[in-house]
Amino acid sequence: MQLTLPASPTTPPANASARPGVRDAARLLITQADRPLAYAGLGFLAMTPITAGLALLDGRLLDGANLWFKPLKFQASLAIYLFTLALMVPLAGPAFRRGWTGRITVWLAIGTGVFEVGWITLRSGLGLRSHYAETALGSAMYSLMGVGAVVLSLACVVLAGGALLASGRLCTLGPVRWGVALGAVVAFMGAAGIGSMLGETPAHYPVDANDAASRIPVVGWSLERGDLRIAHFLGLHALQGLFALGLLLVRTPSRRALPLLIIAALAWLTGVFYLAALATGGQSPFAAWFV
Repeated sequence: MQLTLPASPTTPPANASARPGVRDAARLLITQADRPLAYAGLGFLAMTPITAGLALLDGRLLDGANLWFKPLKFQASLAIYLFTLALMVPLAGPAFRRGWTGRITVWLAIGTGVFEVGWITLRSGLGLRSHYAETALGSAMYSLMGVGAVVLSLACVVLAGGALLASGRLCTLGPVRWGVALGAVVAFMGAAGIGSMLGETPAHYPVDANDAASRIPVVGWSLERGDLRIAHFLGLHALQGLFALGLLLVRTPSRRALPLLIIAALAWLTGVFYLAALATGGQSPFAAWFV
């Protein structure tokens, strides 16, 4: 008669072993990341040292700042954004990835990013404004850039929706899926909501060359007066922040991880609204420390 020994109490339950840890989950997302989005992000990233070098060699100013700082910021920002989208694609599942919705979303994001970065870099090279331009061409292109910004913002919302509806192996990454979904909502509000406020008027966007000394280098945020770009930046990067938090909580049961992610998203959104209120009131959050 053969005896069957009981399982060791230290042996993890099957459901725990099926749920990957942070490193395994990150490795899984990276190895399955969307290649076109990742390559486009690498392309923008490769542009940043060239643009930084041009900023060092070319001392021309535009609105009191080095004219190469703006394309440098957009190149870096879109590189990060496209890398994030590339990691979101596998969460949406293979069916979404192969379908028309997934392919259109990916290539619209890439094409729009190339348009935005290309136009901003070209205008900077010519010593002209890409935003708040006073010519008919500049105004028309600025309107198109606004449409492009909405398209880019919607891309993460579409991918996040695909992640929530997906089925398959990556469904074990529940907290990550909720993290990208909540991050996409906050990021869209920060991009579309505050971005539209920025597009209506340059009143909360420092363009006075006389206050160049009271700005943060490179990013150009004002240390003395209201600047909506600070709230805009915080809102945009909610996607990366809540994505990362979801990844850190990947082994936490959903019933505990989801409330934590919701609280984090609400706190992030509150911070965005607070900074936007300060800017519209003409105040800088840095004034108490630096001025």
